Amino acid sequence: MILLLQNRQEYNNDLRAMIMAFYPGVKIVEDAAAAKSFLLTFRIWYKEDSTILTVCEHGDNCDDPDNLSPVDTLPYYDGKLLISGCGLRAKIVWDYRDKAVFRNVLKMAAYRLLGQLTDRKLPWGDMTGVRPSKIATKLLSEGKAFSEVKDYYKQVYDVSDKKATLATVVAEKELALVETIDFETSYCLYVGIPFCPSRCLYCSFTSYPIAQYADKAQAYVDTLCKELAYIAKQYGNRKLLAIYIGGGTPSSISHVLLDVLLTKIKDEFLSGERGAYLREFTVEAGRPDSITREKLMVMKKHGVTRISINPQTMNDATLQTIGRAHTVGQAKDAFALARACGFDNINMDLIAGLPGENLDSMRHTLDEIKKLSPESLTVHSLAIKRAANLKQQMDTFGSTINHDMNDMLDMVADVAAELSMEPYYMYRQKNIGGNLENVGYAVKGSECLYNVLIMEELTDIIAAGAGASTKLVFHQENRVERVENCKSVDDYIARFSEMIDRKKTGLKDKVED
Repeated sequence: MILLLQNRQEYNNDLRAMIMAFYPGVKIVEDAAAAKSFLLTFRIWYKEDSTILTVCEHGDNCDDPDNLSPVDTLPYYDGKLLISGCGLRAKIVWDYRDKAVFRNVLKMAAYRLLGQLTDRKLPWGDMTGVRPSKIATKLLSEGKAFSEVKDYYKQVYDVSDKKATLATVVAEKELALVETIDFETSYCLYVGIPFCPSRCLYCSFTSYPIAQYADKAQAYVDTLCKELAYIAKQYGNRKLLAIYIGGGTPSSISHVLLDVLLTKIKDEFLSGERGAYLREFTVEAGRPDSITREKLMVMKKHGVTRISINPQTMNDATLQTIGRAHTVGQAKDAFALARACGFDNINMDLIAGLPGENLDSMRHTLDEIKKLSPESLTVHSLAIKRAANLKQQMDTFGSTINHDMNDMLDMVADVAAELSMEPYYMYRQKNIGGNLENVGYAVKGSECLYNVLIMEELTDIIAAGAGASTKLVFHQENRVERVENCKSVDDYIARFSEMIDRKKTGLKDKVED
């Protein structure tokens, strides 16, 4: 447990993100009475002209900042840290109310303190947030050279050369993929299927076991089709660029219901001129054990161009640990079946840092992936989410996760290159150990445009289904508005009219009455 003490709360999220980057999965509390001792005490005391940070590993509270012995005035960028009897201490000479500057000042000071305390440097330095390539995209769009963008990451955020290169390469690829798109007149459609064969240890998404909800699947799809009809009516004059069916596990519903859903999408969104601008149609088939020939042929019949088969690992022991109900053999069989059904753009998802896995485990997984030779590969760094069972079982799994994660990511990058893939999109999640990233690699021409558009928030994403979140992008105002559906399947069905009312309200500035 880590104790975080501060006399102001403006920068609480930034500080927590930085602490979690060094201590993934460790609980952070702000009440000294929460425990008799702590792994770490981190105290921040804000004054108008200066801020003092102290970090202690003694399990007790740090000295009162007002009673600390005088310290030299430390301009922020001189990189100095002071050693005090209590642990480490730094003094920032900057007005905390100047948020535009102070936020990054504080993050770097906290990063340096924790880095010195743990004797570590993080590959992304003090960068937090989910879209690290967004900075590179902006700088490249302004005409900055590749080398200038890399240097910016390194100098301002202390990012490693390898990660700075990755962010800049991804930004270049993203800009090339979207350069011909008119964001104001285009949109993407997301359709959520919140059912899964089982719940994975690390999962925090809205998902329901299909075995228990099988009798509600029909009602859910019927309701979903009604929402899709409403969306089609409202956005009928826009250019639909991409369709993405995700979950959950979309292939967990029967092929009959899948056919009903895809028929509705085809009729409402792809008939006549409406489908003229569609670049891709993705179904995240997901779990190998829920993929059948009938379901794949239904997808093929309705024009699905890209699917994802997600083994997460090619080690059977790990699959059992994380609660996946399939085997490595089933993953291989599902991939071969998809090829036999004519799919020539297949993605596979992997997770780095799973419980019990090390570099040898990842090496074995990648050897198996190479034999299959998919068109794209997405690697996720394990994130410990509050809503996941893993978070509740850290006493059991804490010592077995996140080992060699950055080296695993490097290994994936090397294999992706061997498969003629390049990185084309990247994002991060909260509570990833080491503040690492998720990266999508693809053979040229097989990139998922939807992934780029949603992560960079470039165009509207209209979402249907339980737990689905619509993103409305207002470029001139530099803001994004969200319209959320109910997460519960039962509520989504019972309160469908409310879902439509939410969309009517949210879309009022986007569509004409």
